[in-house]
Amino acid sequence: MAKDKPKKHEGTDKPEEVDHDHKPAAEESEDSSPADETTREESETTHEHSPGQNWFARCWHWALGHKLVSIPLAVVLLLGILVAVPWTRFKLASMALKQNFQIVIVDAETQKPVSSALITINGNTAETSGEGLATVRTKVGYTTVDVSKKYYHGAANKTVVPIGKQKSPLKIELKADGRPVPVTVLNSISGKPIADATITVDETQAKTGQEGKTVVVLPADKKDAVATIKADGYNETTATLTVTTDEIETNTFKLTPAGKIYFMSNASGKIDLVKSNLDGTDRQTVLAGTGKEDKYNTVLVASRDWKYIALLSKRDGGEYAKLFLIETGSDKVTVMDEGDASFGLYGWSDDSFVYKVYRQKLNIWQPKREALKSYNAPGKKITTLSETDAVGSHQYDAAYESLTAYILDDEIVYTKNWQSGYYSSALNGKKATFNRIHADGGHKENIKTFNDDTYVETRTGDFGEIKILYEEAGAAKVDVYRHGNLAVGASKSEEFYEEAYPLYSVSPSGKKTLWSDYRDGKNIFFVGDENGENGKEVGRSEDFTIYGWFTDDYILVTRKGSELRIMPSDNTEGIDKAAKISDYYKPDYENRGFGYGYGG
Repeated sequence: MAKDKPKKHEGTDKPEEVDHDHKPAAEESEDSSPADETTREESETTHEHSPGQNWFARCWHWALGHKLVSIPLAVVLLLGILVAVPWTRFKLASMALKQNFQIVIVDAETQKPVSSALITINGNTAETSGEGLATVRTKVGYTTVDVSKKYYHGAANKTVVPIGKQKSPLKIELKADGRPVPVTVLNSISGKPIADATITVDETQAKTGQEGKTVVVLPADKKDAVATIKADGYNETTATLTVTTDEIETNTFKLTPAGKIYFMSNASGKIDLVKSNLDGTDRQTVLAGTGKEDKYNTVLVASRDWKYIALLSKRDGGEYAKLFLIETGSDKVTVMDEGDASFGLYGWSDDSFVYKVYRQKLNIWQPKREALKSYNAPGKKITTLSETDAVGSHQYDAAYESLTAYILDDEIVYTKNWQSGYYSSALNGKKATFNRIHADGGHKENIKTFNDDTYVETRTGDFGEIKILYEEAGAAKVDVYRHGNLAVGASKSEEFYEEAYPLYSVSPSGKKTLWSDYRDGKNIFFVGDENGENGKEVGRSEDFTIYGWFTDDYILVTRKGSELRIMPSDNTEGIDKAAKISDYYKPDYENRGFGYGYGG
């Protein structure tokens, strides 16, 4: 068979080339292999994802390209998932978080608080208060609260310590295996309940709540038991408890505030310095009398904090009395001052005792016959604050000074007057002065100098106030010194002698004052503020006078000059209810200052 000749393309001289390897499309499809089909299917699958798969791929691709952001976000997301599940939430929180968790324990039968119970949570322990309450700082999460106390069945309660603030204390009831005995503890002076008093008996303890009450669980087969009762700021005591579930009077006990009161007594026939508790118990002689004391000139003045006692006494039998210092912390006795002199006592300015010296061996025309002094108790140091001057050669031509002083808060104010023997001409050029100084000798200042031949009289007015009477241009004038300021002519001269001398006593902190006012034949007692104002009546009686303070909580009064008594400074039951401390010896001595020291 003859072969076909090659065809020519139109418009060319070249024959058409024939591709002997090329097959028609139909033939090519029929001859495709399985491998080619698989590749085609994968290709089709790759290009035909669902919308969700496309989103995930894009996120993954973004995350790989932004690791600084994506990794922290992933961690936060994981923690959020874990926190959403309670078990994992507390597991994670307990690794870093702690909370104050409160538990209140009550008696299962009486529902009264159980004090001194031991609470244990995650190895942390606490003891319940008089209100049955305890606070334990522990990690948050699931835990067990273990409770134990003698004569009670123990308890173990499962609970959750929350991450946030606890809404209310967890209440746990304990069942007693003994007999619950109600006990009340009161202040012996005020009659008020004592909180946090501890009662210890038969190896178990209980604490009183705010109402002074608690329950002590004791073996039911006992009729009574000896208890030790103590509280901060009070003297410890022992008492016998009657084992009963009833609230009875014999199971109400009283504690006396701690501290010692010092006073003089001549019960022995001599004038002794003694001390006792505030209820008169544990009486001890601090300094026994020698029998040489002058009963009219033996005086005790205590510092406001009762750390020091100044005692004027002729106990050594000399011609003149001496000034002694007694340190109440040790009852050590030191001679403050002595000599051929007599002493006038003004009181305590903080830890310094202020007094006047009359040098009896000096004549009136000799300088330094009188001196104003202070004795610093901690430093055992005498400071001469001022001395008088004098001129002349005998009593007829002499001119001499005298001085009078008062303690006002942290300063001492004093007047110095000139007087003459027989010839007034000796007073020419001599001027009276009104001055102030601190107990250590500093801040000395002349406040006012008066005209020649002017005699100045002074007296106390209202609290912290000194009135100064003098004559000027033929007329009487009264200046008033108060709080560092001198008001000239501020008071009427006719009132200077008519007004009664007030007796104020300042509390140890200086924030309270005690004074009395004589009305209708009775002394009316008031407790006021640091300025001697806003007084609240605390009692009235014709038999009582002021002795001083013991802390800011109690005031000391005397009844008929022979009984020393004590009562709360907020007393509302009448002064006759003041508790007796002791009979004591009171000399005929009165300090007309502002009571910067107690006793007399």
